Amino acid sequence: MKTKKTKNVAPVNSEARYTVYMQGGVGCELLVNDIPVLDNDYPGIISKFLINPWLINGRNTFKIRSLLLDSATKNHPQWDPSAVSFCKVVISGPKEKGMPDTTIAQAEVKLLKPSDYDSVLSKNGSFTVILGYPNPAWAQSEKIGKDATTQEKILDKYREFHRLLESKDLNGIMKFSSAKSKDYSKSTYTDFESRLKDSFNEKFASTSELIGIDVQEKYGLRYEYYYSDRLVTIKNVKDQSIIQYYDGDEGVTTEYTLLFYFDGKDFVLIL
Repeated sequence: MKTKKTKNVAPVNSEARYTVYMQGGVGCELLVNDIPVLDNDYPGIISKFLINPWLINGRNTFKIRSLLLDSATKNHPQWDPSAVSFCKVVISGPKEKGMPDTTIAQAEVKLLKPSDYDSVLSKNGSFTVILGYPNPAWAQSEKIGKDATTQEKILDKYREFHRLLESKDLNGIMKFSSAKSKDYSKSTYTDFESRLKDSFNEKFASTSELIGIDVQEKYGLRYEYYYSDRLVTIKNVKDQSIIQYYDGDEGVTTEYTLLFYFDGKDFVLIL
């Protein structure tokens, strides 16, 4: 299916919200401005997911792509390789009171044959917005080098954040991620800092264990660059963030995906 023609939407006030609706019969991922913002590992629906924090004034790009099917799904007796699976994304903009959401862009990928499940299918598109606030700092930051010295500095930042989590230093965490609070509060029109505190307090109160970075580093770490090399994150060989909690009671791992930009002096956490 072709991506529908882009519409330009000018909000009537500074609180214009842009959201995404994702529906899939297969796992899929959405990138906005080359930044992974949402994924759906299993068939299902995600509705009204706010994407303001990843938008810039003017032209924005997006990509929807399918996720590879794992062996467990393929070997499941109820899986039908001949069935048509799909992933659909609809991006909506501000609306007038009492009116339905304004669709500004959408795309869909379909997996029509068994061989499609062994490859990643994708669709690209773009849309233009006029935000009620300036571009985020990361959109105007310097490009990040890929040399060993620079990457070691980035890893040091991860270790610093890891130590704050390990010592349950809430004040230190909030100071460390102040840019995150400011960027989010500006784009979501809420007191994001208080919500962030609640999130960390809830995590600290659980029985989860923080997984050591050294344990993951010996198997190899990967530096992922986004938005024309202005954002960076680190993942392990399992394509997971290296900041993780494991909950033995629930048997699940929770990740903190950290994205950094370089402000000319230091690496700043924004997500």
